[in-house]
Amino acid sequence: MGKISNVFILFGTICILAVIVITRTTMEITEHHEEKLIYATNTKIQVKAKRCYLENKCSGVVTLEHLYKNKYLDEIINPVTKEVVNKDSTVEFVDGKIIINYK
Repeated sequence: MGKISNVFILFGTICILAVIVITRTTMEITEHHEEKLIYATNTKIQVKAKRCYLENKCSGVVTLEHLYKNKYLDEIINPVTKEVVNKDSTVEFVDGKIIINYK
């Protein structure tokens, strides 16, 4: 049997490290991107719901279905899972802030 050369060991180590770094970086970028997508969706719901409350067409706790019926929102799709958000999810206007409770 022949010896394993130092160059082969060094090359193998560099390849393994490169795969680890690339995998970790890809995972972090994907996670950050998903967070931004969810933030954008939440912001869209908050802006439209606040408008509904300010126009006095909404009061108390309302559902997404109520916002759909009053044409404030089109059907909301979760950007990460690509599923339709439950229309029974609620939106509430408390102390000048919109609180979204997903179901």
